[in-house]
Amino acid sequence: MTDLLRKDLTPPPETVQIAGFPAVETGFEHAGVRVSLYRVARLEDLVDRDRLLGDESAPEPPYWAHLWVGALALARFVAESGDLGGVRVLDLGCGLGLPGLVAAARGAEVCFADREAAALDFVRSSAKLNRFDERVECVQLDFTREPLDGDFDIILGAEVVYEPASYLPLADFLERHLRQRGLLHFTDAFRSDAVRFFDELARRGFQGSRRAWREWEDGRPQGLFLWTFRRSG
Repeated sequence: MTDLLRKDLTPPPETVQIAGFPAVETGFEHAGVRVSLYRVARLEDLVDRDRLLGDESAPEPPYWAHLWVGALALARFVAESGDLGGVRVLDLGCGLGLPGLVAAARGAEVCFADREAAALDFVRSSAKLNRFDERVECVQLDFTREPLDGDFDIILGAEVVYEPASYLPLADFLERHLRQRGLLHFTDAFRSDAVRFFDELARRGFQGSRRAWREWEDGRPQGLFLWTFRRSG
């Protein structure tokens, strides 16, 4: 009875408004790195599963707002990578931006890029929460259509390889913006035939390897690959 009463008296997480969404703060900790992250509160309320499955004209849910297992795996990998002071990092298709925030915690200068303005509003709020403002830049961008200014030592991509029509434009983008001897770290949770994209990178002279990883999703273990490619030169 005491335990039940204590649970009932626990106050709900405080919500704030970000980009028109109710948001709550959550924490991430791994390998000595701790960051705070804003997430959409009650995200399940924004997804009409029945309509999404039965109506092709249904509006697309805010996929950027989900904290994908690929982002968690990539964040853990970056946390284990040691000091990133003086390193310029791009978190591409960043969504909520967890891997990039961990890179900033490790000392990197980080550019977050996403085509959804709301995602970038969440990233800015999380960066401010962690006092990373001076080392963070946010750019609204569709990487299949637009370039960025500058290049990067490391480019992170958490489950951004899922649409075959984007494979060649994405490979072009990476060739343009990854510095010589730079590194790509991408995660693939088997949501599409992403191997075709990684084969394309290999054909362009990127030297790569993959590592098996496991995260929990909806109470079940989810396997995925973490791919690392180095641009030779």
